[in-house]
Amino acid sequence: MTMRPILLAVLLASAGTALAQQQWTLEQCVKRAEERNLAVLNASLSAELADKTHEQAYWSLAPDLNGAATHGYNYGRVVDRFTNTFATDRVRTNNFYLSSTLSLFEGLRKQGTIRRTELDAKAALLGVEAARNQARLEVVQAFLDVLSLRERLAAAEAQVASTREQIVRTEALVEAGRLAQADLLTIQSQLAQEEYTATDLANQADQRMLALGRALQLEPQEMLSFDIVSPAITALRVTEPTADPQDVLGNVLRTNPSFAQAETQMASAERSVSVARSGIMPSLTLNGSLGTGYSGRDFRVVGEPVIGDPILIGATQGGEAVYAPSLDYNTELVPFSEQLDQNLNESVIFTLSVPLFNNMQNRLAIDQARVRHEQARNNVHGVRNDLQRNVLDAIVAQRSGYRQFVAAQKALEAATLNQTFAQERFAQGVITGIELTTVKAASNKATADMIAAKYQYLMATKYLEILQGLPVTL
Repeated sequence: MTMRPILLAVLLASAGTALAQQQWTLEQCVKRAEERNLAVLNASLSAELADKTHEQAYWSLAPDLNGAATHGYNYGRVVDRFTNTFATDRVRTNNFYLSSTLSLFEGLRKQGTIRRTELDAKAALLGVEAARNQARLEVVQAFLDVLSLRERLAAAEAQVASTREQIVRTEALVEAGRLAQADLLTIQSQLAQEEYTATDLANQADQRMLALGRALQLEPQEMLSFDIVSPAITALRVTEPTADPQDVLGNVLRTNPSFAQAETQMASAERSVSVARSGIMPSLTLNGSLGTGYSGRDFRVVGEPVIGDPILIGATQGGEAVYAPSLDYNTELVPFSEQLDQNLNESVIFTLSVPLFNNMQNRLAIDQARVRHEQARNNVHGVRNDLQRNVLDAIVAQRSGYRQFVAAQKALEAATLNQTFAQERFAQGVITGIELTTVKAASNKATADMIAAKYQYLMATKYLEILQGLPVTL
């Protein structure tokens, strides 16, 4: 009995260790975002709808076919439509119809609609890729933010550990009477500030991890074991940018799905103008119908007439009686199948419709289509301007990040050396604790500046790669 709790605890600990070891690379995060991101999923659904609309536009060229059947009873005096006789009793009727309409000419409206919906479907597919690009950018930003904060946290924790060691040495010097108590208090105050900075960085890193998890649409259970791989990002990755802005912008305009989508939407809006113009053109349609029916009053004579007794109808001038023959007939209801055959009727109708005046609806529709075309054209210019601004901003950020990294690296080397000398001089009592704290603060700032510059450079580089449609790797 005592082994079961121990075994359960071991299994839970093993499971927790396995979950904690589940780490995601940047490529895995991007792939998950592309699969689960809601904006990407909605864009995919929009593309599916656009494809179905395009398919429907093709089917609009085919004639329609409609059928109908009725079954009813007439009561009272009415003219039966199949026998053309008056009926005063209950009569059963059945009617069957087939009709089809084919549009022969509508000013090429349907052909224009097919072309427009084809462009809309293409634009929707480009919208899916544009949504994926946005998801990639969001994931890369959050991923690099986490790496940057963790690197700054590691540097801050190293400073905390160094300050704690310094406090131990200072306490020994204070006890030996070589340093004043105020110097120890100054360093202890510095330790508290450094611990606060480390805690704040840890909180920021956790928040960005949550943001990354939300971008990946992770479930709460997945978030418990979610972690990312921290690749070795060395200074060798930070090289001086040499890309020409015009070349980069040209690549972006050739490959960026947002710009291609805007151009496709403009072409679709232009096609909509042609579709609207077709409304002022005459239209020609062909209608064909086939119908038949059944009547409960459709009787026919059966067999030879039956001769009855003559009927007195009058007399001659001489007094002789005049008789008329009496004839009677046997009848039967015409069978259902025969009535369907004999009542069959067919029609073919050509209809030419010329729009003369319809409250200016066609004219206004053309004007509205033109306005939408101009809006789409302006949108193309707007997307191009946004991409140009983003490219230039990213290149400037990349170059400034590189320069700041080089400068911060030199500053860190000097600050590290200065801190080493300052600690030796502090141990000798040459400088005060305040002066040592100032030197360490400069070293901490140089470290933070170098890390920030490195990730600014890296983020700008990845952004340019995403804009140009290059694979996202780290």
